[in-house]
Amino acid sequence: MSRKRDPKNERGDGLPLNASESDPDRAPKKFKSALGSGDSDEQSSGLDQFLPYPIHKVNRLLEPGPVLLVATGSFANKTHNIMTMGFHMMIQHEGPTLVGACIGPWDKSHGNLNKTGECVLAVPAVEMLEKVVDIGNCSGEDVDKWETFGVNPVPAPDPDFANGSGDRKGAEEDRARAPLVGGEGIIANIQCVVEDGALVARYNLWVLRVIGAWINKDMDLEYGQEDQTPGDDGGSIGGGKLRKREMNMAHHRGDGRFVVDGQEVDMRDRMVKWKEFQD
Repeated sequence: MSRKRDPKNERGDGLPLNASESDPDRAPKKFKSALGSGDSDEQSSGLDQFLPYPIHKVNRLLEPGPVLLVATGSFANKTHNIMTMGFHMMIQHEGPTLVGACIGPWDKSHGNLNKTGECVLAVPAVEMLEKVVDIGNCSGEDVDKWETFGVNPVPAPDPDFANGSGDRKGAEEDRARAPLVGGEGIIANIQCVVEDGALVARYNLWVLRVIGAWINKDMDLEYGQEDQTPGDDGGSIGGGKLRKREMNMAHHRGDGRFVVDGQEVDMRDRMVKWKEFQD
């Protein structure tokens, strides 16, 4: 979709301030010379190691987390839908646990979320990436994506079971009626209800409160990255008693390319200020 020109944001030659005639992804020549002309003063400042980057592409540097599948609607009423989402962020660890998610009116899920106030965030493993992309390339208004892509909706359990208090009958407003996303390629399902919708109209930003979480039992339960084999007691994670699947996440770079989780670097012993957030 074309963008409107803004005279206030243009150079004298009519190009956007952040664009280049030959390549809009590269810095303008006059900016390059200003940052790396070779003068000793400029080199000592450290600016010569940087080039300007287009402002409208900073999302490619800051994509916050793994690409997710979002289930909305009511499974019981057959209005459930599933979509792919890359724009989300943690807002608060606990008291309550809050997640921010950008879902706009162009998504069928927006209407479902607005109506029910509930959703499930599912974390897919990289093995599902092609399917995840395909789900994001069509609309639930036109296609039953669950059936088309062979994704299994699972009736959402009472979140109290995840919290160890399954004997209590949860109130209706404390239940997520959207289904979990099933399948061996799903790392986790996170049940949410809308906590705050004040920013939805202006920014399409939903503040979600987590009310339940479910993790793949075949995955390492602590971090989900280790691939331990029986008898391997040398691993620092998982204990090595049972073989656990390596289930890596995929992170969207914002332009159709993805980065896959790699080797874990354990720096817990140095995180002395944040011990409260470690297991």
